[in-house]
Amino acid sequence: MNNLNISYEMYVELCHELLGRVGSARNEYKAILCPLRGGFFLSYFMSVHLDLPISYIEISSYAGKEQRRFQIGIRPELVDGKFLLCDDIFDSGNTIRQIHSMYPHVQFDPICLVSKIKDAGVTYGFLAEKDQWVDFWWEVM
Repeated sequence: MNNLNISYEMYVELCHELLGRVGSARNEYKAILCPLRGGFFLSYFMSVHLDLPISYIEISSYAGKEQRRFQIGIRPELVDGKFLLCDDIFDSGNTIRQIHSMYPHVQFDPICLVSKIKDAGVTYGFLAEKDQWVDFWWEVM
């Protein structure tokens, strides 16, 4: 398995690219839903530039590089509406499916810095190879 390193500079470029794609829909969103920890930096960037509040959900399916059962901590009460769902990576789609199942009455527009699947219905900034492990700048400081 080869690694893809997302530097701070590349992260900023990807954030601006994603902002350009979703910025015009800003008024459609009630808020941003941020899956902690991976979605934090993208959510913060979008919140500042779109002037939207952030709701945090603590959800994880990884222990190191191994996928496991979901661990759910903080779970916000979301009312009907449309949320911008900001995460670091779209890998298997499990996190987004889990969030959809937890909030069936809420509509989400998912965006990710990196996707490993081209046509997954997710707006992403960079398409990685399926076998790449992605390291973000905040993980390797």
